[in-house]
Amino acid sequence: MSSVPQQSPGVSGIVEYKPGDRVIPASRRPDGTVRKERKVRPGFVPQEDAARYSNAKIDATKVPAGYVPGLQQGSTSQPVIDSAATKAAKKNAKRKAKKVEESLGLGGREAAADSGSSKPAAPLSDGGLPSTAVPAAAAAADPEKKLKALRKKLRQITEIEAKQSASTPLNDDQRQKVASKPELEAEVAELEKALSALAVQ
Repeated sequence: MSSVPQQSPGVSGIVEYKPGDRVIPASRRPDGTVRKERKVRPGFVPQEDAARYSNAKIDATKVPAGYVPGLQQGSTSQPVIDSAATKAAKKNAKRKAKKVEESLGLGGREAAADSGSSKPAAPLSDGGLPSTAVPAAAAAADPEKKLKALRKKLRQITEIEAKQSASTPLNDDQRQKVASKPELEAEVAELEKALSALAVQ
């Protein structure tokens, strides 16, 4: 049985010298003793040589070696920028700049009160000019939300005032809220005027 094997051994090391005659070849142990050659019964496939099951989804996600995700064949060295992504990036940059400006300029509560009293800026079109094609319902939605939030704050202030009249001591935050009531009422009145003007159009 010392003839040359016909097929290369698998992971398990089983060698087939002639069809149907499979053996695990003799080998040497670390201590120097020899393991005898052992026959393997026909049809037996050791676990390490058995093909593993893989479903179609896993096969679809496997990528060939050297594949770079997002790289197309024959693509140029210049990166292609998606116009929608740039719009979003511009929008995010504007939003961040506005936050920084508000925090540096006026600070917290005052900035929120001032930004609420000013009219919302018209959205810019692709050319950079304010778009006049914005539907009235979309334009009215933002002031309505703001008005709803302000009315909620006023309700909270009236609850705080009720506590105060019941001789419950108020903390600093509650006192600030009560002090800001006239400003909030003025802002609500402005927004109601703006909404009525939008409703007339």
